[in-house]
Formats: sequence, structure tokens, C-alpha cells
Amino acid sequence: MASDAAGSIRRRRLGIELRELRTRAGLTLEEVAARFDWSVSKASRMELGRVPVTRRDLGDLLTLYGVTDEAQRETLLAIARSGRERDWHHRFDDVLPRQFSVYLGFEKDATTISTYEALLIPGLLQTPDYARTLIRAGRPQDADDDIERRIEARIQRQEILTRENPPELWAIFDEAAIRRQVGGPDVMHAQLKKLVDASRLPNVTLQVVPFRAGAYMSEESGFILLGFAEPGDPDVACVDLLTRSLYMEDRTEVGRYRVAFEHLRANAASPADSQQLIAAVSREMGK
Repeated sequence: MASDAAGSIRRRRLGIELRELRTRAGLTLEEVAARFDWSVSKASRMELGRVPVTRRDLGDLLTLYGVTDEAQRETLLAIARSGRERDWHHRFDDVLPRQFSVYLGFEKDATTISTYEALLIPGLLQTPDYARTLIRAGRPQDADDDIERRIEARIQRQEILTRENPPELWAIFDEAAIRRQVGGPDVMHAQLKKLVDASRLPNVTLQVVPFRAGAYMSEESGFILLGFAEPGDPDVACVDLLTRSLYMEDRTEVGRYRVAFEHLRANAASPADSQQLIAAVSREMGK
């Protein structure tokens, strides 16, 4: 089931716990809502991770569900607190689409990021000048200050790759992405050098699907797969459309994207060969 608005991973994790506790207590959502004079919609949104849960509401729910173990209560209260914290990207809410903020909440908590792009370098690997060219082309009506704030957000987002316990990034892109002269040869030369440097990070793997591969699965549409450490947190597939973004958690749908990504890995050049190809094209751009 696709949705374009979902809670952060921490709120979703809390919601899963609350649903399990309610089920064990033999209560329905309607009974819980009636007990606290809530709407059924509020109780449902809590379990879906769509809204933060206050300390008072959580305490009332845990008491209703018979949770008396102090360690368990404190663990769930800590998750609720973290689910109410404002992430770094919220200071860019005036220039970032709401749906992209949702995605950033998922991405921050992911332990694995698998991404495919057909025509562009993935945002996690873009230089400021490359990003500036793309944003200006896509949003010509935006003020210069807004564009610069978008670039700042994009570069700050990249810090997850070098933080302590960073996610594993596996990025695949078509050869067209490294040959398309976004911003001209100088901008592309710097962009490709950044890719080569990123490929040397222990948590980053890059593959290029060369032109000689011919037709292949997913050559037209990009997507991102996010994996999480907790077994109870299902993987998420993210797909950008023209007017919105889709976030899919259904195992069957996500599984199809996993299969597509494996096909892409098989069609792409090896990481070592891809690094050589990127370096060669970078030298061409630098001439």
C-alpha cells in the first residue's frame, strides 16, 4: 500500500509496539478511543506512526494495556520522546517540500540505502555547483536565497555518509548520468571527482550501467530502497513522481523493487570497473 505521508521511523516503531500491546490486551481501537474520549482516528494515527504521542497519552495507554515493567515503560517513553524531536531538516521547511521532509526522516534512520538514477547523480553524492544547476533548471521561479538554502540542505543531508555508524550506501546510475554535462565540463569534472572520492569510503559502493549494457530493467525511473536495523521496521521503497513522492512499505511492492535493484547490479559494471569509468570520464571533462 503506497502512501505519501508517513511518520518517522521512531514513531512508526512506537506505533507497532502500541498495536501489539493493545492486541494482547484484547482491546479494539474503538474501545481505546472511548476509554480516553479520543476519536478513533487519533488512536489509529498513533499506531500508524502518523502523529507524535505525548508522554501523558503514552502513559495512559501503557497503564490501560497493563504494562507495569518500569524498564519497558521507560524504553517506550524514550522512543516517544525521540519521535517528538525536530530533525535538522525542519529548519528548511520553508524551502523543502513536505513529502521530502518525510523522506529525510526515513533516510536518517536507515542503515542501508540502495538508490538508482537513470539521468542524474544521486542527491547524496552531488556537489554544490551540480546541485545548484539542477535546482535552477527545475525551479527557475525560485529566489536566489531559496535556491541557496536548498543547496545547503542537500549538502547537510550528505553528512550521514561520514557520521559515526553511517548507513551503507549502494548507488547505481546510468552512464548517461556521468556524461550529461550538467553545468558544463568544469562542474562535471568536479562532480565526477567527488564520485571517485566517495567510492573510496568503506560504506559507499558505486556502480555504473554502461551504454553497452543496452536495454535493462528500470532504465527510465529512479527509486530508493531504505533498510532498517530493527526487524520490526519494514523496508521502504521511495519513488519520485512529477507531482508527489510515494513511500511503499508493502512487502510485495518493496520486494519488486529489490528484484529490480538486483537486476541493475547484475547489468552494471563492477564497482572497480565503474570507478575506472568515472575517473576516465572525469579526465575527459577536465581537458
